[in-house]
Amino acid sequence: MDLVIPDKTHDESRQGEALVLAAAEGKNNGRKLYIESYGCAMNFSDSEIVASILAEKGFETTGDYTNADVIFINTCSIRENAETRVRNRLKEFKVAKSKKPGMVVGVLGCMAERLKSKFLEEEKLVDVVVGPDAYRDLPNLIDQVDGGQKAVNVLLSREETYADISPVRLNSNGINAFVSIMRGCDNMCSFCVVPFTRGRERSRDAVSIVNECTDLFNQGYREVTLLGQNVDSYKWTAPSKSPPVGETFDEQSSYRETADPVYYKELKENSSAHRKNPTEAENILWQFLRNEQTGYKIRRQHAISQFIADFACLQKGLVIELDGHHHKLNKEADDNRTEILNHYGFEVIRFENDEVVKNPNQIVQNIKEKLQNLPDRDKSLITGKDVSDGKVSPSGGDLEGAVVTFANLLEMVALINPDLRVRFSTSHPKDITDDVLHTIAKYDNICNYIHLPVQSGNSRVLELMNRTYDRDWYINRVDAIHRIIPECAISTDVITGFCTETEEEHKETVSMMEYVKYDFAYMFMYSERPGTLAAKRYADDIPEPVKAARLTEIVALQQQHSHIRLQAQIGKVQKVLIEGFSKKSKNDYAGRSDQNAMVVFPVDERYKPGMYVNVLAERCTTATLMGRIVD
Repeated sequence: MDLVIPDKTHDESRQGEALVLAAAEGKNNGRKLYIESYGCAMNFSDSEIVASILAEKGFETTGDYTNADVIFINTCSIRENAETRVRNRLKEFKVAKSKKPGMVVGVLGCMAERLKSKFLEEEKLVDVVVGPDAYRDLPNLIDQVDGGQKAVNVLLSREETYADISPVRLNSNGINAFVSIMRGCDNMCSFCVVPFTRGRERSRDAVSIVNECTDLFNQGYREVTLLGQNVDSYKWTAPSKSPPVGETFDEQSSYRETADPVYYKELKENSSAHRKNPTEAENILWQFLRNEQTGYKIRRQHAISQFIADFACLQKGLVIELDGHHHKLNKEADDNRTEILNHYGFEVIRFENDEVVKNPNQIVQNIKEKLQNLPDRDKSLITGKDVSDGKVSPSGGDLEGAVVTFANLLEMVALINPDLRVRFSTSHPKDITDDVLHTIAKYDNICNYIHLPVQSGNSRVLELMNRTYDRDWYINRVDAIHRIIPECAISTDVITGFCTETEEEHKETVSMMEYVKYDFAYMFMYSERPGTLAAKRYADDIPEPVKAARLTEIVALQQQHSHIRLQAQIGKVQKVLIEGFSKKSKNDYAGRSDQNAMVVFPVDERYKPGMYVNVLAERCTTATLMGRIVD
């Protein structure tokens, strides 16, 4: 079994990778699709969304672009060499198109907005250009090209998160998966094109993220990486729940919009009658349950996960359901509903409407006994909001108007299962909070690894970069990480030779690296990107040889630090998720430690990819730990 081991951020070996996936059964339209991706993990995640959209329309993928009917290249604008690669690749596709009339060639992603005119009209390299927020429109745009027109949609959206699309996992090992939690960026770093190519920041709804991660775990995946340009600024406000029984409501904003479709179809058809005219059983039971007559506070029409519970006691984690008009539609749906509520820590008891009407006193007595026998839940789950700062509980509860922060979301995903590892990328120093750090420390399955880009160690340069923090702030965040998560690994991004950077300011970047001793770093010379604030405001005045010399210096220093960090792990037992075979030998497994270090060790027939093992680290290179499995 030959399994791919993906990098968690920018994997150079994946640049230009073509996806191949099984055809959707019964939907083949006879056309073949080729998608090639460049750039960061977000781009590869977007390609999975594109594949899902087009697979539904019957497209079958191919790994050979010369056999394709439609070719898409998903692009990156972060660095100049990425654009050069894409442009050269498009010229090759143009040759293939000349040999196959009717072939459609398109550009997706970050280069679409900035270079649409050049690609379509001046250089005539492509037929269709589609921005990151317009992938739903791809089938229509392909139809336009088939009709003899060029097609463009690069409109950016303030709402699009693709939350309802289940991505096709491309070239996956079935163990690691990327999950996008937000799109766009509001930071406006002066060197960066992302706000202009991906639009304003918007967070995906937390329920859909948890559901996607749960589905992945159930499919056998054992690690998810939560993706965003700045995950620490994730913020999602839960919609208001439906009003109490008997009151009117605006159906468009009802929390029931996310209810089980088996229920919702019937609810939608009869919503007005059901909500304006509660059943006799509902009214009778409420008279007995209200005002804490059972000794516990009971809520009615209460939002938990994607459902509305008829009645709920948060203190005890009990949901009371009346099997009336919308619960009798389908027993399987009822069972699914109960299973999900159980997952969120709620026990479910059900009563027939007729039972309540005929003998309400006995029903209430049964409920009282049940409440008395159940243990109290944690206080933060009783109200559904953290008692200290009013944030939403990760395990269900009162979501009405609650704000889910990144710390909350991390906890929600971690609670899916202890065997699901959780990683995330990327953090911003100005936004990473102690709440996030304490959440990481609290859960063993949230990896002790944070990617915290510094870019520069000098405060003046950071201000020019519009990073909105200074050297002291960054050091404060690093110190907090070490204080709260002592074993946490830290990686970073560094740019050398930014506009007007002096040698002394460069030395402050070097001294920052000495202070932190990063486990890993992505290091680049400054490359001016058209349209950015830096390109408009500052001269790119550092000579290329100086940039290169500074880069060479920090690369050499980082190699030393990476080696030091790995040497410190020798003699320690690492919990490793087996991801596949080593690139060098089928006799060795490879996987990553909690701190994101690659670990290589001899194959043991007792263990298979997707399983966790304890590995004693015995030696290392500058990039890899090597050891053996210990029981």
